[in-house]
Amino acid sequence: MDDVISIRDLTKTYSNAEKIVVFEEANLTVKRGEYLGIFAPSGYGKSTLINLIAGLDRPDLGEIWVDGRRVDTMSESELAVFRRRHIGIVFQTFNLFPTLTALENVMLPWSY
Repeated sequence: MDDVISIRDLTKTYSNAEKIVVFEEANLTVKRGEYLGIFAPSGYGKSTLINLIAGLDRPDLGEIWVDGRRVDTMSESELAVFRRRHIGIVFQTFNLFPTLTALENVMLPWSY
C-alpha cells in the first residue's frame, strides 16, 4: 500500500457551550516517502488532526488509516501497542526527563 496516512470523510466536533466543527467530511492522503507540513493559525485543528491520527482522540464520523491499519476502530489496548510501535509525537508541552540527555529522552520509548 502506497498510502501511509489515509483519512476518509472525517468529521470531528467539540461541544462546549456551543458545537464547534473542527473537520467536516475531510479527506487527506499521505503517500509513502512524501513529506507534509501543516501550517495554520492557532485553533484551526492541527493538534486535533495529530491526536486523531495517533488514536488519542476519536472522530465523530469517518475512517483513519495509518500504514494499512484502521486506527479509528482499534480498542484502547490495541491503540497503546500501535502507538508504541508506529507513532512518535513531540507535544507542544513536552515533559522531558531532566536527568536524561536529549538523545536518551527521544530513545526512551524504544526501551519498552
